[in-house]
Amino acid sequence: MKEKTNVLLLNEKNTSTVVKVVSSSLLKGNICVIPTDTIYGIVALDSYPESVNRIYEIKKRPAVKPFIRLIGSLDNLSSYTEQEIPDPLRKYWPGPLTIIFRDFQHGTVSIRYPDDAFLHSLFRVLDYKVIVAPSANISGEDNIYECSELIETFKGKVSTIVCLKTGRVKKEVSTIIDISGPEWKIIREGALHIELQILQE
Repeated sequence: MKEKTNVLLLNEKNTSTVVKVVSSSLLKGNICVIPTDTIYGIVALDSYPESVNRIYEIKKRPAVKPFIRLIGSLDNLSSYTEQEIPDPLRKYWPGPLTIIFRDFQHGTVSIRYPDDAFLHSLFRVLDYKVIVAPSANISGEDNIYECSELIETFKGKVSTIVCLKTGRVKKEVSTIIDISGPEWKIIREGALHIELQILQE
């Protein structure tokens, strides 16, 4: 059975209205597609495991590949890791840097603290609940930048699709750095260019 999908165009004048729609939907356990600080993401509240599992199904992504979390406050970090953000990386948060930390189960967790007005407003209304936010595409396929393609891919599968008024988000993906081990590693070069050697000097 297909889900009824609400499609909204986000602009500077209707941010509060769109935030109310998205937050209400997420708090009901629904899935949304929204613009982020980088590319479009397919999102759910991390505290709703059934919703997170549905994203795996929608994206056709293997369950062994964990999703990135977006946080709206540094206070969220202690719920996922004993590590603190190192001083050399603090200047990049909030920003398009995804950091891989050690988690409490001897594994890793990927977290980004985005610098984005829409997301900041959304986090405030959600009382800073953490969002699971992988890229809005089918696993293994290209990232989606066009609103029309988002609708074609996700209509009937998610409750809400939010597109930017321009209809296109052509931003770079986030840079990913792994600090979970003794040696830091750049996993993916993206919107930020980081000199690893300089950071660790």
